[in-house]
Amino acid sequence: MGWWRSNADDEIFFSSILTILIGIFVVLWLAVKKQKKVTVPPLPPGPRGLPIVGYLPFVGTELHTKFQQLCGIYGPIYKVWLGNKMSIVISSPSLVKEVVRDQDAIFSNRDTNIVGRIISYGGAGIALSSNGPEWKMLRKIFVREMLSPSNLDNTFALRREEIRNTIINVFEKKGTHIDLGDLAFVTVMNAIMNMLWGGMLRGEEGAKFGAKFKHIFAELVLILGRPNVSDLFPALACFDLQGIERKAKRIFETIDGVLDYAIDKQIKSLAKAKEEGMTKTGQKDFLQVLLELREQDEGAPSMSMTQIKALVFDTVTATTDTTTTMSEWVMARLLKHPKIMRKVTEELTEIVGLDNLVEESHLPKLHYLEAVIKETFRLHPAFPFLLLRTPRESSIIGGYHVPKDSSIYLHIWAIQRDPKYWDNPLEFKPERFLNNAYGRFDYSGNNFKYLPFGSGRRICAGLALGERTLKYILASLLHSYEWKLPQGSEIEFSDTFGLVTKRKNPTIAIPTPRLSKAELYTK
Repeated sequence: MGWWRSNADDEIFFSSILTILIGIFVVLWLAVKKQKKVTVPPLPPGPRGLPIVGYLPFVGTELHTKFQQLCGIYGPIYKVWLGNKMSIVISSPSLVKEVVRDQDAIFSNRDTNIVGRIISYGGAGIALSSNGPEWKMLRKIFVREMLSPSNLDNTFALRREEIRNTIINVFEKKGTHIDLGDLAFVTVMNAIMNMLWGGMLRGEEGAKFGAKFKHIFAELVLILGRPNVSDLFPALACFDLQGIERKAKRIFETIDGVLDYAIDKQIKSLAKAKEEGMTKTGQKDFLQVLLELREQDEGAPSMSMTQIKALVFDTVTATTDTTTTMSEWVMARLLKHPKIMRKVTEELTEIVGLDNLVEESHLPKLHYLEAVIKETFRLHPAFPFLLLRTPRESSIIGGYHVPKDSSIYLHIWAIQRDPKYWDNPLEFKPERFLNNAYGRFDYSGNNFKYLPFGSGRRICAGLALGERTLKYILASLLHSYEWKLPQGSEIEFSDTFGLVTKRKNPTIAIPTPRLSKAELYTK
């Protein structure tokens, strides 16, 4: 009997202990669950979209204006599902600051598409690569060596040669209708080609080489901005349903062949000079600078040939399409506002004189032209979302949870047109950038109301070259010619969304020479 009682007591004891432990476990589980609910913020608001496909109606043209409509509904930060990809759209200066300044290290990786990865040699350059030691090394070389003030000064003659060729070519077509977009593209592309390898590709060979590169580049720009099902639904990438990946690989093979040829020719030229005991001094093109840097042995990691080719192609893509697009937007705005154009030409006449051509030394004195360019960048930023970022880890922006690997759209197009930050934001008013009348606005990315070139460690690496080239081309065209619209035509400002936001319709104008000496229009 005592034995039975002992077992019964033990059972009651262990049952009580088990009940207590279960109770403690339940309490702790509920506490942890409640704690998680408290500490993990919600995702940003946004449209629910369609099952599986998300909110695909937003993929395509005028994406920036459609996103602006959602901003009015959901606020300055919201999510949109584009296919299987969560996109976070941010459209306020304070929230942009959280991304590009306060948490720049977390958000410094690029969100690249399939075409971008193919043509960038798998992210071997600086534009589309992830933040890391290799990227830091390449950016340092690109900014401090290739695009240093001294090297930009040394390559001025290469830019001047092509811009003066354009002035001469326009003179032969004076009084006729000229497509300013085509004119700008040819000028910029020739100038960039000249700076890349102008020291060793001349004459007929150089012309054929440049023509081939221009053709494939124009084709590439089209597919870079085209929505790709393989990007929106990675599970379908192996099928390449639209054939975009196949076309990108074909273009890449051509680009790679062109760059291999140019590099090989430059290497042989440098080797021959070395054998003859000569050193190529003075005017150096960018390719020569890169190859000489690669040969230096200072304990620093040397660049691979793949990285050199990626840097060269980054230079082309970072400068050509953006500068071409912005040249056309500036000219369209000036044609729409003849009084503002008159102020620009009056400044050019005063600073340069009608018996001279524009030199780069004149550019720092052209303050009104600078204001016109800045105002155009405000209304028509080449990259309305900049280049997309993706966080390397989950983070919190504006009190909302931003998941790792989501696409981050910094909607500067909306910020730079927002009446909360700009007086009469849709009015083209260059004076707002004169004498800091509306605050200090430059291209450095320190004022988060105005970020045409980005901000933080991923600010546009080609800023110095792009800014100088754009201003020089515009100043030369506006000083050398008076531009007017064809009779009966009007300028409108609709655009198309792609790699950059371009004008939907071509900008056509008629040039009339305005310089005092006819010989300025001849070689």
